[in-house]
Amino acid sequence: MRRKNIIIASFVMLFLVAAGWGVILYKLWDHKTKEDFYGNSLEMDIPDFTLTDQNGNKVSLSDFRGEPVFLFFGYTHCPDICPVTLSVLNGVTKEVGEADKDKFKVLFVTIDPERDDPETLKGYVPYFNESFTGLTGTPDEIKKVANSFRAFYMREESDSEAGYLMGHTSAVYLLDKNGKVVLRYPQDKMDPKSIAGDLKKIL
Repeated sequence: MRRKNIIIASFVMLFLVAAGWGVILYKLWDHKTKEDFYGNSLEMDIPDFTLTDQNGNKVSLSDFRGEPVFLFFGYTHCPDICPVTLSVLNGVTKEVGEADKDKFKVLFVTIDPERDDPETLKGYVPYFNESFTGLTGTPDEIKKVANSFRAFYMREESDSEAGYLMGHTSAVYLLDKNGKVVLRYPQDKMDPKSIAGDLKKIL
């Protein structure tokens, strides 16, 4: 009886050791997988939303299911970060090449709907790339979308000719084909070639 108990205990010990190594190896593999990306790994489900594009049409996030989406919050009166970021995303389009340039979308969501109506967006967003989509809506609609991405923005009074400025989250989000955020690019990770490399991995 004692020998039987020893054998059972040995099997239990071996199982626990094997399970422990399995967890360790899984974590090492998972960590390595995340490090393979240039952008910061981020898993976040985003509820569907509907806004108005630069042509006055209603557009929903679900309209883009089946293709990756880059999404950036900004505004047309932005003096620096927004035009630079949109230029970077245009660079990504060039880096992926002719074969893949139409396999993803870029969405520019304004956080300044008071000034950025469809007509204003139409004169701004296509300047960087004609395939980019600018989106606007009511203040409540914009706030709801920004909150779902945990993005921050606020009005900042200014003496500049442009009037007030908007402080805002300056990161670019990459959503996969299922509409889930998988990567985030802060302003210190704005290399078009590296971002394009990430995109190709999820196309």
